[in-house]
Amino acid sequence: MKHLFSLLIMSLSATWAMAENWQHRLPDNTFISVVSIPGAHDAATGSGWEEGMEGLGDRYAKTQELTIAEQWTCGVRAFDLRPCVYETYMNLNHGIMPTRLHFEDVMLQLRDSLLQNPSEFVIIHMLHEKDGDQVSDAYNSHIVQFLKSEPIKDCLIDYKRGLTVGDMRGKILILSRDKYATTPIGGFLLNWKVDNVNWSEQTQGKIQGTNASMAGTLYMQDYSDTHREGGVQTKLDAIKKMLDYSTRYKTRSATGTRWIFNFASAYSKVESLFGYEISLSDGYRDNTSHTNAFIVDYLRDNEPGPTGIIMMDYAGVDETAGYATMGKTLVQAIIDNNFGYLEDATLSIPHSVASPTSTVPTYDLTGRRSGHPAHGFYIQNGRKHIVR
Repeated sequence: MKHLFSLLIMSLSATWAMAENWQHRLPDNTFISVVSIPGAHDAATGSGWEEGMEGLGDRYAKTQELTIAEQWTCGVRAFDLRPCVYETYMNLNHGIMPTRLHFEDVMLQLRDSLLQNPSEFVIIHMLHEKDGDQVSDAYNSHIVQFLKSEPIKDCLIDYKRGLTVGDMRGKILILSRDKYATTPIGGFLLNWKVDNVNWSEQTQGKIQGTNASMAGTLYMQDYSDTHREGGVQTKLDAIKKMLDYSTRYKTRSATGTRWIFNFASAYSKVESLFGYEISLSDGYRDNTSHTNAFIVDYLRDNEPGPTGIIMMDYAGVDETAGYATMGKTLVQAIIDNNFGYLEDATLSIPHSVASPTSTVPTYDLTGRRSGHPAHGFYIQNGRKHIVR
């Protein structure tokens, strides 16, 4: 029994170690736009609240249980951060609820994680949490000043068409829904639509980098209010429509410009407070018990293909407060999904675009190149079958 327990601990440790460095298995010349990336919505809420706000934060605004460091360890590589301006720093809030984390500190923490794990990369979905500002009209200057400062500037990368895994290794790409300057440090997410399930509008976004004339195409699904009648099913239908599209997208063009953000997060329960309907943390948990499980099942039952960036609540946690949130299972399913379709060399930059002497390696689930002994899964009739 003691020996069996030791084997179990070793197995779990190996799983987490693979998750912590899973991006090293991605071919360098794979477009970022066709990588499946697990992300955490309002990532800072798992790290606790400003002193005196613990009860309110836990009741109304909590969307994560794990800290940023724990999310990183389980494999999350996209983080939803929502800074607002306090007197001398930028705090991370969920609406008016202040977490105990500063934006600057989290960015430096992610920088340090990349220095220790240079094969990895991070994507930040950034949104100015205006309701939390304590100083008006200072956000733009705060953001620019920090992102251009010595401690962080060298690990940031600008958006460009055809951005690859090799370009991104060891870097952070910040994609902001707010235009804090004429030219972004990273990229701007333009024409973002919230709570709209109209497909034509969800596919009209753009990603603008330093060259505004070379913007990429942005598809987004961000239906967030599922407490209304039929809302959860509407959310599931919207998730599925985006997955149906993204997983079949592969590389129809050779430019790698079409990016997908598919939000699993939403709230299905509210409470009336001072005449306003306020989301409940249990609403995020309840919604997640539907959406995360739905995506896990989708990835299991359908042919592998890119999911884009999936932002989820309770990332890395399969159960919280009595709700089966499936967040750990979903993070791992998204990671594993990459290695069910990246054997297809057409997903990487064609030789005419890459350097003349480059080759396009393909990898199995364990990170071995094709032609080497493999285990973990096999492909039959276009379907991925896990060997357990």
